[in-house]
Amino acid sequence: MSEPQTVPFESSRKDTQFEGRAELDSAWRWFRKSLADLLREGRRSDPETLAQLAPIAAEATEVLRRLSSDAQAAVSTSKRNRELQERQEAGLRRVLRKGARRGSPAAVRMLHRLDQGSPDDAA
Repeated sequence: MSEPQTVPFESSRKDTQFEGRAELDSAWRWFRKSLADLLREGRRSDPETLAQLAPIAAEATEVLRRLSSDAQAAVSTSKRNRELQERQEAGLRRVLRKGARRGSPAAVRMLHRLDQGSPDDAA
């Protein structure tokens, strides 16, 4: 029986490398270790020290959620996503034009709204 083949951790993440990734990973490890140290020290001897953990974790959570939102917003503005959205809108327009030709007032209203564009389209 042969041994299972293992893939080294770093090489399995080759496609996720970006400028600053090593620094980000290092900072994340240091942050997690620091929280673990704070938790351990607070549990051992000092409830006041332990009380500092929750606000730090809450602030980190807030910042990470905001940064995640920024990253997702950047993804949604990528060329591929813009092209996908344009294709979907073209398909929607085809369906609505067909409905409008058949006399659907809802299709006419929706086409009119698409033609006006959303307030975000001007930006």
